[in-house]
Amino acid sequence: YSCDYRHHNICEGVVREILLKQLSYKMSPKYVLNYFNIQGKGEIARFLFHCKGVEFTDNQISFQDWPSHKGDSSRFPLGQMPTLEIDGNVICQSAAIYKYLAETFGLNGANPSERLVINQVCETLNDFWNEYVEIWKSNGSNNDEKKAAIAEFLVKETTKLKFTFIENLLKQNHDGHGYFVGDSISLGDLVFFHITGMADKSLLNDFPLLAELNDRVRHSAELKSYLDSRTHPPFSIFHS
Repeated sequence: YSCDYRHHNICEGVVREILLKQLSYKMSPKYVLNYFNIQGKGEIARFLFHCKGVEFTDNQISFQDWPSHKGDSSRFPLGQMPTLEIDGNVICQSAAIYKYLAETFGLNGANPSERLVINQVCETLNDFWNEYVEIWKSNGSNNDEKKAAIAEFLVKETTKLKFTFIENLLKQNHDGHGYFVGDSISLGDLVFFHITGMADKSLLNDFPLLAELNDRVRHSAELKSYLDSRTHPPFSIFHS
């Protein structure tokens, strides 16, 4: 089949489109996320992939199988997970992974001011979560005692201060009835949703706008299908 003069431009356009698709396919990185089969530190990276519809291999490793993988220094240079393989290159550390993906996928704010908001949200939540985990670990093996210590922590003034600060950041955009920045989900919303989802459900009782945000992310078109279909459990020590 050949193109006559009248159809030359049409044929040329079709060929160009095919070549561009082939080039795009060849240039698309191959992503492999290595993490446990739980909703832990690797979950935010999973959110980012699903939000943008980017293909990746979700290599979920059980705790039982982890010792046989841990010594593979080519995939786990620090002997820990998560790691992200991009065309064979390995990235370590959960925050480095999700910040890289958010930047790559356009989910880390449109300008320095938006990135500043996202960073403040993420760092404040990270401080909260580190305290939460430390309290859980330092209160023996009795789950009832642990839960009592957590309940006390959640109503502390310092905890309330953190979430008041985060809610005030939310109010700066659409009066708190949207997302932390812009008109769609960003890294800040995903980190918020993940961390508050792992904590006790009473956490947001005094923060109605944050509770609304939690529901907004949960039912968003970008994430709902993934959240409804995931089978790997939350980090068990916080949901026992």
